[in-house]
Amino acid sequence: MLARPIRYRRARRSDFDAIRALLVAAGLAALTAERAGRHRFRALVADLGGDLYVAESDLQVLGVVHVVYHRRLTGGPEARLALLAVAPQARRRGIGRGLAALAVARARRRGCSALRCDAATDGGDQRAFLTRTGWQARGEQFDFDLAEPAR
Repeated sequence: MLARPIRYRRARRSDFDAIRALLVAAGLAALTAERAGRHRFRALVADLGGDLYVAESDLQVLGVVHVVYHRRLTGGPEARLALLAVAPQARRRGIGRGLAALAVARARRRGCSALRCDAATDGGDQRAFLTRTGWQARGEQFDFDLAEPAR
């Protein structure tokens, strides 16, 4: 069990190395350590068209979620879950579920009509997680009904 409770907060520029290490450990495409990668990360942290949050315990980043918002000419804005990753040693402790709930809450707060995520191709672990947390498979993507309460 983790020593302290999980805390969710906005990512900061100083989280670059921790988030990069988490992505590498999770086997995901990571940001480059070079200047261009750091510049891209700083732009994402400052971007008002998206949310980048981390889950941490004992000052260690254990998970990250990135949600991007799109305004549309007709209808309400939509949200897209661009990334949700949890460090391998911290999985199955509710961190992913907490980050997914945070993404849903942020999308609702922004008045989004939909929250979507591209279908995973990682052998089904992500698909199973999304299904357990209330997402519905719709072909090549998953949708979360923002009108219903989060699970």
